[in-house]
Amino acid sequence: MSATATETSPSGPVMSLGNLLFDYPEADVILRSRDAYEFRVLKLYIVHSSPILGEKLLLSPNPHPEPTASATPAESNVKRNTANTLCAVQLPVDGAILLSLLSYIFPVPPILPPTIEQIMELLSVAQMYKMDVVLTHIRNHIAQQEPPFIQEETAFHIYSLAQKYGLRTEALQAARCTLSFSSLTIDNLAKEDKLIMIPGVFLHELWKYHQRVRSNLTVDLEEFINSNALTILGELKCDLLTESGIPDWLDAYIYEMETARITPFLDLTGFHMHLTGHIQDRSSNGGCAPCSVIPRDKIRAFWEALTAVVYSSIAKAEPDFVLSIDGTRSEGHAGPTCKATSPLKYSDMPNADVILQSSDLVNFRVHGSVLVASSPFFADMFSLPQPQNDPAPNELPVVHLSEDAEVLNSLISILYPVPPEMPLSSDNILSLLAAAAKYDMEEAQSSIRAEVNRSRLLSSTHAEVFRVYAIAYSKGLIPEAETAARFTLGHPLTFESLGGTLRLFEGSALRDLAKFRLRSIHKFCSNWRSFTDCLGGASKIWVGCPTANDGNEVRRLPTWLQDCLRSKLLIADKFGPTTTLEDRFTEAIPTSEQLCDKYLMAFRSHVEEQDCHFCMKVHVLEGEKFCTEMKDISAQAWNIPTPMLGERLEHQAIRDRRSGSTTSD
Repeated sequence: MSATATETSPSGPVMSLGNLLFDYPEADVILRSRDAYEFRVLKLYIVHSSPILGEKLLLSPNPHPEPTASATPAESNVKRNTANTLCAVQLPVDGAILLSLLSYIFPVPPILPPTIEQIMELLSVAQMYKMDVVLTHIRNHIAQQEPPFIQEETAFHIYSLAQKYGLRTEALQAARCTLSFSSLTIDNLAKEDKLIMIPGVFLHELWKYHQRVRSNLTVDLEEFINSNALTILGELKCDLLTESGIPDWLDAYIYEMETARITPFLDLTGFHMHLTGHIQDRSSNGGCAPCSVIPRDKIRAFWEALTAVVYSSIAKAEPDFVLSIDGTRSEGHAGPTCKATSPLKYSDMPNADVILQSSDLVNFRVHGSVLVASSPFFADMFSLPQPQNDPAPNELPVVHLSEDAEVLNSLISILYPVPPEMPLSSDNILSLLAAAAKYDMEEAQSSIRAEVNRSRLLSSTHAEVFRVYAIAYSKGLIPEAETAARFTLGHPLTFESLGGTLRLFEGSALRDLAKFRLRSIHKFCSNWRSFTDCLGGASKIWVGCPTANDGNEVRRLPTWLQDCLRSKLLIADKFGPTTTLEDRFTEAIPTSEQLCDKYLMAFRSHVEEQDCHFCMKVHVLEGEKFCTEMKDISAQAWNIPTPMLGERLEHQAIRDRRSGSTTSD
């Protein structure tokens, strides 16, 4: 056997396409990879390593009489003839991954793939074939790597891949590592461009894991403080005690453990630094003598007890951790769906000549001429030569479609001159639009959108707007996705506000929505600063108010107007577009009406309380213009371009290039 390598690395031989040679002495079977590389191996090793592959090999057919294409040139005619007498077993695994897997099965130097993606795929293949011993061998090899395989820089990516491949061990290890993030917020993940790495269903599970850990920490640390654990440090006579009798520095340290990143606080050095900082802060008063003389062994013992509590809180959150399947939605998170409560009116049109069968096996008898006139897709389909096994004379041809009965019933009602039957749920309304788009029914799309707009069928409420956006995006309904994206500006964009709806976000949907919100926020804040400038902005007209005069001849806005115009968004954005303050996405962008209403309420309250003739005069003369300019700031932020279609296609092109595939229009 040889698994040759042109160079080595600390992790073992280096893998390359030229090295995909595995020719074991006395081989009795050929394993053929998905990309046509062949590996001659001894069947006994494979049978003992994997019950699944063992069964596959034992049930393999007789040797192929035809020549086999080898990954490397045959060394001699004898070798070629010998190879042709071996049975070949096709495996759905790339050659590079299969070579690495074999290196952990046979007594040869193990070859760990060079990339994170390939390592995770190797683990998934070993798990798929139930190679428990091999899986342990690979994981032990990974654990010896320097720098560590799972660290803060790679944890998010590895977590997503582990969820994709169903690797619970790696998913949990990576999830634990993400606890060291300063905070897990959509804002921060968008800034670090991590949202493109992970589907919403995986991200939702990670957020729930973080929530469970934080909840456990809150309860467990409170119990720890109220227990006798503090007696480990001896009799505490600190100069600064909280109401519960805990040293102030220790209370602050524990609070940070509950609210900030976890990993840095599981460090005895950090614990010592907090204690030293407290002692030095009290140096002006001679230092905190009681805390300065706490014995080192007692400090270590206390810290170890505290660390045990933290690790216990993390461990208790892990049994509820679940692996999600990419692209699926768990029960209870799919949201409301409504089934048709009335009979399907258009399932049996008179004199029909074709049957459309829905995904739930409901037959719709319709006219082919109507389908041909409405849809180039069906026109092309019916123009093709029909199969030889035509139906019996009394039976109509059947076309199987992927839409359910409610959607097909609505679609048919749009194609015929009858009252339209719109679906009862926003999900099926979007499915109806997607079906019309898929079958190139342009007039039907226009009719559906007109009916949706007229009846306001797509809700803009908080509970539905994010859901509508996610579904429209996944179905490629760009107008609906963009409209819903604008409605989301009126609501916070946080894990809490999304809830289970986050599981519906696929591909780049969340990333594009976050980028759109950031653009809108920056536009709003930029215009708002100019508007509230008391020297050159529109708000300068109020500077003459008596409440704005503080006796220092400094031009400033009156207090009532400052309070009115103060924006949390502006505070969050004051350091520019690279700011990572958490409250940026927790605030909605106010609408034009909300801004104007807030101004009018503040103005009335000021006039009633102060009887301010100056502000009454300004409002009469220029109040309408002031409100118009204020409304325009919000309108510009809400109407900023949403280039999601371009971003979607760009990301699809990148994925296609990475996978080596191409797409056609």
